[in-house]
Amino acid sequence: MCKKLIIAAASARGFAQAAATCGYSVITLDAFADADTRLVAVQSFKIKMHESAQGFIVDEVDFKRVFSSISLDEVEGFLFGSLFDAAPDLLAWVAAQVRVLGNPPEVMRFTKSFEFFGLLDELSIRHPEVMLIEKTPQPSFSRTRESILNVSMGRDDEVNSANENWLSKHLGGSGGTHIQCASQGGSGDYSQRKIAGVPLSMLFVADGATAQLIGFNRQFTAPTTKMPYRFAGAVSGVALQPNIHAVFEHAAQQLTSALHLRGINSLDAILNDETLYILELNPRLSATFQLYPNLMHAHLQGCAGNLSALSEHKNACAHLVLYAENAVEIPADFVWPMDAMDIPSIEANASSVKIAQDAPICTVRVEAETADLAHKLVIENASQLKERFM
Repeated sequence: MCKKLIIAAASARGFAQAAATCGYSVITLDAFADADTRLVAVQSFKIKMHESAQGFIVDEVDFKRVFSSISLDEVEGFLFGSLFDAAPDLLAWVAAQVRVLGNPPEVMRFTKSFEFFGLLDELSIRHPEVMLIEKTPQPSFSRTRESILNVSMGRDDEVNSANENWLSKHLGGSGGTHIQCASQGGSGDYSQRKIAGVPLSMLFVADGATAQLIGFNRQFTAPTTKMPYRFAGAVSGVALQPNIHAVFEHAAQQLTSALHLRGINSLDAILNDETLYILELNPRLSATFQLYPNLMHAHLQGCAGNLSALSEHKNACAHLVLYAENAVEIPADFVWPMDAMDIPSIEANASSVKIAQDAPICTVRVEAETADLAHKLVIENASQLKERFM
């Protein structure tokens, strides 16, 4: 009998396709239940989401209702993406019922708390200055409450007098939708010094002790007035100067050793001239997972405490989320281009599907010889597709 995996993420399509290619029977829970997700999943559930300070987060009651309806017979494990950044307790609830193939809930809880910046300081990993705004209790990870507050390298009067130099962020936020400029009245959980530069990420796999580089990626945004830092996509194949490369890898290795990371992880940073600032660690499957040849085996091996040889990737790959600038209605007979993914599902007997303003329509993906060319092509292809919805 084919072994089963349950995969839960904001968008599970890329992970589900990778698992199915590896021979697994897949059950998905995500926010979209897209057409191409349904093609590879034996069961595909659309989970309710609701808007909050952290962005769009999972409706925990609905998630538990749906999850409880799934038979766990023959299920080998549970894989997760960004659905749990703001809901580590929900991940712990899942872990009490099925084996989690990834980092444990306490790692998610810690990395999305203000204490994480204290760990960066202890490891001498450079990061932008941060200041806790709302003094809500945070879970402890071997440090005292005093040490958490000592992470702050600024003062209230500094923030108030130079808000244009600070960002307001929410703990557990994901996708960039929770980030505001402090000068625009952002009321997050903490303030972070704004650093000009190139947004990067490092995708790596870990076995609990060692971090193995998969690749470096450049990230880009699709800003709106309300969401100036909304995530739009990324491109792989980014070449870094040797010193920056070394700093990035060293930070990943230090965090892996400190937190005993397993499986696929992603480390976000910003490069300002010759200085790299670490922004956050995502101890879970990341959107950049799908920029590389199938990484599911590497993830599962890492979770088991083993590192395996990675498939060679010669080309760069870029993907771009195409958002609806206005509400759009897509007819059932719409012909999608070959490079489009995350295709909206149309219910039986429906003649169209409606996409709300600012909601994602689909994702466009291209490969090219270089990161710059892949980035250029994905923007061109997405622009051409966008014109068809106007």
